[in-house]
Amino acid sequence: MSYEHRGLVIGVKQRLLYVLPIFSYDPKKHTDVYHPVDFPASKSDLFLLKNSDFPFISHDSVLKLNDIKTVSINRILYQQSGRIDPASDTYKQIESLALIKYFPDFFYDYEKNKKSIESLNNQIAVLADNKKNLEKENEKFKAEIENLQNKLKSSINN
Repeated sequence: MSYEHRGLVIGVKQRLLYVLPIFSYDPKKHTDVYHPVDFPASKSDLFLLKNSDFPFISHDSVLKLNDIKTVSINRILYQQSGRIDPASDTYKQIESLALIKYFPDFFYDYEKNKKSIESLNNQIAVLADNKKNLEKENEKFKAEIENLQNKLKSSINN
């Protein structure tokens, strides 16, 4: 309890932080780790953070995806200068993998709904293009009708 613990904060609610613990990587001890380039097929609960990819860590480390800790903000003694941008692909992948570990049914439904929304948005875009094309055709027909009406009026007047 008295020594330092590193972690990746993946959520904040009021005065609580949701943290994934980070610890030193030992290839002999951690034979199955996930890494998007080196071990992409792994289904491990351990995400390898390489020092070469994350210069804010002093050596290769492991992020434990299935061990979210809730920590009071008052227990944080200092904040590392290192940061994984929440908009980055790496962060999104870590977040997704943690969700899969904790809430597989929710994640499945979320992904299914996300694909449905994307499909519906594509359909809306196609329909909006079709609407624009129909409006253009409608304007052409209105112009033709007006032109024919003018010709008819002028032929009646002559």
